[in-house]
Amino acid sequence: MTSRMVALRPMRDLMTRLPTLPVTGGQKVDYAAADPALLVAIAEDAEILVGTMHNGVSAIGQLLANSAVMVEDGTISADCLEALGFLMSELGDMAASCMALAAHCRRETADYNPS
Repeated sequence: MTSRMVALRPMRDLMTRLPTLPVTGGQKVDYAAADPALLVAIAEDAEILVGTMHNGVSAIGQLLANSAVMVEDGTISADCLEALGFLMSELGDMAASCMALAAHCRRETADYNPS
């Protein structure tokens, strides 16, 4: 099975699952108190998202590199490039956050066996 068959909407699933995590009094996620199956699902969604974001940023980079002439002649505006730059920055930050989230979830469920 490919990752697309496993989770067609990992962002939507992740955003739905995150609010169900228990939190401590200091408003931090209490990974130890969370349901292990939930943590595994969150880790899988986050890992799929990281791959998707990396592939997407790479594709945007390829498109930008191959559209240099259109950038030079003004066909593609500076506003468009600025927006893409901010998007790529946010995607990079989100990918890093998803990787950290997945690592926390995987660490907490290292000995989890759902059978």
